[in-house]
Amino acid sequence: MLRLRDVGRLARHAPAGWRDRAVHLDPDLRSTTPTYGDNCRRAGRAFSLRRAKADDAIVFFARLHPADRRAAFWFVGALMIEDVLPDVERDPGAGWWDGNAHVRRARATDTWDSFWVFKGGCGSRLFERALPLGRDRLETLLGTPLRWPSNRTDLQTIGSYTRAIRRIEGKGEEWLRSICLS
Repeated sequence: MLRLRDVGRLARHAPAGWRDRAVHLDPDLRSTTPTYGDNCRRAGRAFSLRRAKADDAIVFFARLHPADRRAAFWFVGALMIEDVLPDVERDPGAGWWDGNAHVRRARATDTWDSFWVFKGGCGSRLFERALPLGRDRLETLLGTPLRWPSNRTDLQTIGSYTRAIRRIEGKGEEWLRSICLS
C-alpha cells in the first residue's frame, strides 16, 4: 500500500501523525503512466464507465475552498483514455496498471472485486489552473435546462446532478475536449 509519506507533495500538507496512513491516490494524473480505477459493476455512480473506450476523456472536478470565496466545484484534471483493464478479478500480473490504487490495494488485501482500471494517454494531466463549474457551465454540459430548487444551494444542486458519472455529448463534449486539449 502507498502511505501518505510516500507522496511528498501531499505529505507536507498533512499532520505528522497521518504520514503512516494508507492513501488511495486515484486518479493519479502525475505519474509516468496516469491511471484511474473504479468499480464499474458495483458502484452505481461509475456504471456508465463500462462504455468508456480509447479516445474518451474522463474529466475530474473537486469541491475546493478558495481563500477569497465560498466553496465551489472546480474542474481539476482529465484522463485521456488510452487503454482499459476491465473486470479485474485476479492479479493481472505486471503491466501499466501496477501503480494504480485499486491494484495496489487488491494486492495488499487480496480483494479482487471486479474493478476497472483506465490508462491515460497523451493529454492526461492535472490542469494548471482549476476551472469553475457553476450553473451556466453545468447546463451547457448536460445540454438541458435544469431544476434549481429554491430550498437548495447551487452547490447542493450541482452535487446532485454530478453524483454519477455521465457521458457528455454535443456542445458539452466540445467544451470539455477544449479544456482537456488547452
